[in-house]
Formats: sequence, structure tokens, C-alpha cells
Amino acid sequence: MNLNHTSKSNPTICALILAGGQGTRMAHQEKGLALLLGRALIGHVIDRIKPQVDRLLINCNRHSLAYQQFGYPLIEDNIMDFSGPLRGILSARASLGEDLCFVVPCDMPRLPLDVVQRLHVGLQDHDAAYVVAAGQTQPLVLLLKPHVISQIDPYLISGRRSVKGWLRMLDTVKVDFDNTADFNNINDFDQLATAANQIVD
Repeated sequence: MNLNHTSKSNPTICALILAGGQGTRMAHQEKGLALLLGRALIGHVIDRIKPQVDRLLINCNRHSLAYQQFGYPLIEDNIMDFSGPLRGILSARASLGEDLCFVVPCDMPRLPLDVVQRLHVGLQDHDAAYVVAAGQTQPLVLLLKPHVISQIDPYLISGRRSVKGWLRMLDTVKVDFDNTADFNNINDFDQLATAANQIVD
């Protein structure tokens, strides 16, 4: 169910799918376009999160024509310095406007269908809410208030890149989930093959 936030107390939520990596552990193949059960991996992620948000952006730095087929605006890193996920989030700042930003990587095809809602409930007056699944922190599944994204810039300029490190500078809250498998990343071809046997519609 789409959350349909329209008031100041319930702002619009925009999902940002991070697909801007170099795919170093998959022979530099574009991870989001790798096929899982005959469909691009990012397509599975979109299916899971689209009903939970008001709009969606894709951060990608390669294969733009292929990503255009999904029908969502594309955001390229504003500086191609390969500084990681934080660069992708910062590059989307202007496109987010006043929306809350739900950040998610392109390689989690089993995301819970209530992850955005639960993060939003936890967010309240905090800067950011992030997932902890059975004790394992998932710093790239998080809900951010837009004003904190500008703080990424000086953090990157200082030479730091860690998402966890940046989050420690904010007022954050963790939201606990029980099932770690729902947040499994697919980082290589073996994990891609295993995921094909684990997808639950």
C-alpha cells in the first residue's frame, strides 16, 4: 500500500535505488541488470518498494539506456570519484526536494513489504532511521530527512566514505527486523544463483 504522504507531518517519500557501483565482485558486470529468474535484479527491488513509496529515482553511472527502460528518473553521480554510496545520495539531493529519502541498494530482492512504513514510524524527530536485522546493521536501508543530505558533502571532502561513519554524526534510530535473509545483498554470481532458490513472492 502506498503511504501517500501529503501533509507536512506526513511528507512524500521518495525511494533512491543505488545502482552506481562498479560491480567489481561480479567481473564488472552491471549488478542491477544481472538476471535473477529471468528479470533484472533491480526489477525485483522495484517490485518490492514501489507500493511503499510515492516516487522513485535510480542512481546509476553506467548503462543509462538499459536503466531508462524501467521508467524512472536517473541520477548520475555529480562527481565521478568512485566515493561510494554516499556520493549517490548526495547527487540526488536536488531531485529529492523536501521529500523524505528511502535509500536502498539495487541488490536486495527480498526486501520486506513494510520496510518503509516501519522506518517511517521509527523516524519521528530523528535525522535518519536505519535497519538492523537480527543484530546485523544494514546502513544502506534507511530513511533520511532531506536536510541532512547536505552534510554528506563536507564528510566526503574530508576523505571519509563510510556510511556507518556518516550516520554516527547524525541523530539516528535503529529499527529492528527479525529476518536477515530479507536484507541479503547479492555481491557475486554464487549469491545470485542461490537467491534464485530463495525468492518468495
